Amino acid sequence: MAAQAQFTTTDVMVQPGETETLRLTLINLGNRTETFTLVPSGLVAGWVRLVPSVVTLFGGTQAEITVTLKPPALATTPAGPAPLTVRIIPQDEPDEVVIAETTIVIGAFHDRRVHLLQPVVRSRRRATFEFLVENQGNSQASCRLHLIDTSQRLDGDFDPPAVGIEPGGTSLVRLRMRAVRPQWRRGSRTLPFAIEADQQGYPTAAASATFVQTAILPEHIGRRLAALVALGAALAGAWFGLIKPATRQAAEDAVRDVTPTVVATTLPGSPQPTQSTVESTVPQTTVAPVQFLSTRLAAVATQGQSGTAMYVVPDGKKLLLTDLIVQNAYDDLGFATLTKNDEIITQWDLGTVVANNDATQLFSAVVVESGTTLTFSVRCASVGSPDNDGSCKLGLLISGTLTDS
Repeated sequence: MAAQAQFTTTDVMVQPGETETLRLTLINLGNRTETFTLVPSGLVAGWVRLVPSVVTLFGGTQAEITVTLKPPALATTPAGPAPLTVRIIPQDEPDEVVIAETTIVIGAFHDRRVHLLQPVVRSRRRATFEFLVENQGNSQASCRLHLIDTSQRLDGDFDPPAVGIEPGGTSLVRLRMRAVRPQWRRGSRTLPFAIEADQQGYPTAAASATFVQTAILPEHIGRRLAALVALGAALAGAWFGLIKPATRQAAEDAVRDVTPTVVATTLPGSPQPTQSTVESTVPQTTVAPVQFLSTRLAAVATQGQSGTAMYVVPDGKKLLLTDLIVQNAYDDLGFATLTKNDEIITQWDLGTVVANNDATQLFSAVVVESGTTLTFSVRCASVGSPDNDGSCKLGLLISGTLTDS
């Protein structure tokens, strides 16, 4: 053997992300000058740096090589003992390879993270938060989940309540949140809270989220009630002040225009009439047929997407649109729009829509001509019910009358 090499230390402990230095002594056992090339090998070869990597020694002399070891702080870096091997190759006799070996111990490091998929959710009483628990360390994580709410206004259940995660893995967890008390006051209130993933003896991972609790009653319910009362008063005034008097006058005019019926009577001893003509003339009025319309448009949209439903006015008819009722049975969030062709008739913020009773009565009927398309479109921002196939499901009841155009 032309050379001999050995490490001055063994069982060296190194922490991922940190640097550890070892010493390797190389001795030329021959009696002539030799040049050696040093190459690391094995599983940890990519983390090793040799200085110098090429050494020239006279016969009978020796040199020290600095071996720098720096394993990366990644989940793929295995914890525990690992062999460190350096191959010494003589340039004149490359087949006479000398092996120097030692054992290093790679330490464990812990990096747990909580990543919220929906940091903010709006709802009246209940909501579902989804988040990922990530293990970026190189040892297994076994964490229990806790809800931290300093306001004492929230409660919830985790599904699952604890997770076990291999290095580099993730686990999906759902938090079914509910407010302890309903919000009766106008406006919304913001309730911040935190989620912690805890394992005894290890650092705790945490993330912050916000539950925006909206009011049970819509913010503009007073304005809507006032508008309905004003509309009712206007209709009553129109009936008693205009329609009823006009109807009575039309009936009286019709009675006046009727020609009296003439009846011929023959008395005894009087000559018989040769011919008697009886005529009765009654004015006739042609009234266009009226058909009442009430139909429902159902729109379905996945979260972050849009969905539409349409109604086309039949040919030869025109629609006088008077009433709209939005149905939001699952407390979905987003925006809804009713358009006539490309013209917007009205819009709704679904966060303020009462579940199945958000009625809009138009102050004057909207005329929709023959062949015109009414489009009810929904933009789904957040699904209200977790059991609703991940979709927003909205309905719009439209009412009015169909007449000949």
